[in-house]
Amino acid sequence: MKKKTTQIRDIKEIERLIQESVTGVLCIHLDNEKLMQLACNFVYLDKNIYTFLDNTDENFERIKYGSAGSFTVFKSEKVNIIAKNITYRLSNITVNGEIMEVDDVKLIDQVIELYRQKYSRTEKTEAYKISENLKPIILDSKEIKSVIEEGI
Repeated sequence: MKKKTTQIRDIKEIERLIQESVTGVLCIHLDNEKLMQLACNFVYLDKNIYTFLDNTDENFERIKYGSAGSFTVFKSEKVNIIAKNITYRLSNITVNGEIMEVDDVKLIDQVIELYRQKYSRTEKTEAYKISENLKPIILDSKEIKSVIEEGI
């Protein structure tokens, strides 16, 4: 097995890859010093990740706001490029930052509209509602890293 790892430094390319992704894995700290990881959908706005968490989940009250968090998206491809001698390409992007509650009403409305556009495009704006138990959070980004691994 051979593999080659390349770091992507072009922020426009990284943001394009994030926008194309529909799900990722969010990792956040809880107040009992444990980590919670969950797969979730998201929107990317102003270099930050926004998602909704269910406040009926047993861990919701334990979320340690203001602590570090990370969000990772993956994309894998089987490739058949004999000249380059690679059979797979795995891309991952990790956004590291701080977990915070979203309490700005205008921002919440903007995030809801972005969700509608990304996940329910055919639904009319007036008809698109989110459940009352879903609360918006932001991963306020401090660092974005992207790596592509190619190999055989």
